Order: sequence, then C-alpha cells, then structure tokens
Amino acid sequence: MTTSGHLYLSEGEIVKRLQTLLRDHAEASKDGGARESSVREVRNLAAELAERIYREPEKWGIAGVPMDFRADTAADTLMQLLERVPTMGNPRNIAEWYAEAVEARFKELWSAAEREAKARETEEEKESRSAEAAAGAPSVFEENAELWQRFEGDFPRDAFALRLRYQMNRDIEQMAVMLDAPSPRAILLRLNRARERFTMYCEQAGLSQKETAGILAHFVEEQSS
Repeated sequence: MTTSGHLYLSEGEIVKRLQTLLRDHAEASKDGGARESSVREVRNLAAELAERIYREPEKWGIAGVPMDFRADTAADTLMQLLERVPTMGNPRNIAEWYAEAVEARFKELWSAAEREAKARETEEEKESRSAEAAAGAPSVFEENAELWQRFEGDFPRDAFALRLRYQMNRDIEQMAVMLDAPSPRAILLRLNRARERFTMYCEQAGLSQKETAGILAHFVEEQSS
C-alpha cells in the first residue's frame, strides 16, 4: 500500500489497518523485508493522520484551542491515539474521539500552566519582599548600631539569625544549611522567636512603641508554608 493509497481510506479504516499491522508485527519481525515494510507503512499511516488533523483543525477539535497550547495539545493527543490503537476495538468516529481527547489534554496543559504561573508569582512576590526588606534593613542596623551591639552581646544567636535574613538577604533554605537546622520550619520558628525577643529588648531599652514598631516593620514576620 502506498502513501497515496491512504487518501482513499477513512480515519476509521486507517486505525483498523494500524491495528492489523501492530497485531501482525511479531510475525513480520521474523522477516527483515516484511518488518521494514510494516514499519514504513505504520509511519505513513501515522503521518497521514497527522496531516489530516492539521489540515482540518475544526473537524478534529483543535481550532478552539488557544495558539499557545495548540501544537502541544495536537501532538500529545495524536500520540495518545497511536498508543491506544491496539485496544480501541472497532473504531467508528476517530475524529470525534480525538476532539474529546484534545479537550481533555488542553485542560491538563492549561491547569499545569496555571499552577506554574501561580508558583512563579508567589516566588516573585517573595523575592520582592526580601529585596524590599534588604533595602531597608541595613539602615535599621546602622541607625540603631548601639542597640544592636548590646542585643548581639546578650543574644548572639538571635541577632545573627536576624542579620542573615534581613541584612544579608539569605533565604530560609540557605539559612537551614548555614545554621545546621533540622528543617526550614525550625528556621522560621527561630526567626520569629528572635523577632519577639528583640521586640522585648527594644521595650526594655526604653524605646517607645512607635520607635519599636518602626524598627520591626523591616523584619517581616515569617509564615509557615
């Protein structure tokens, strides 16, 4: 059968022919020439299906898929079709099956893209907050140098954790490694404890509530994810 002969086959007949070729593959593999002919025909049939799909996007359900997802959706669904050929039984309307599968695959790709976009937004917001804190924190440390020196002398571990996070802009995972913490959550607890301790230290040092709040505004309270 030649490639041109495929033009006279319906999509259902193409799938039936593929089923026959795949079913007889074991026998054909004993004969080198027959195997090559079988593989060549399978490729030609698959190429014919692909050409029909891209030539008639309305019929196959891909015209309604946004352009950003169309190529991947069409290719993934074609692969899904070819993988299921041996177990499809007696195919009736391949285009209808394909259109339904296209919709399902598009929803999967769209959902995955949405999750990735939200994850990127969360990470960008986190980086933005860290950058803002880093931009303001050095002046806080410098403007309150004497207070910080006393705090570091009395509570060196807490002071070091605050400097790592808010002056040196280290993220939680980096701090977990640097401080040999059992988990990132342990770092979150340590930072919040250091923040609370520094709050009390400021109050004991005679700073007003407004002055204390102004300093602590640069140290965003950490939230567990």
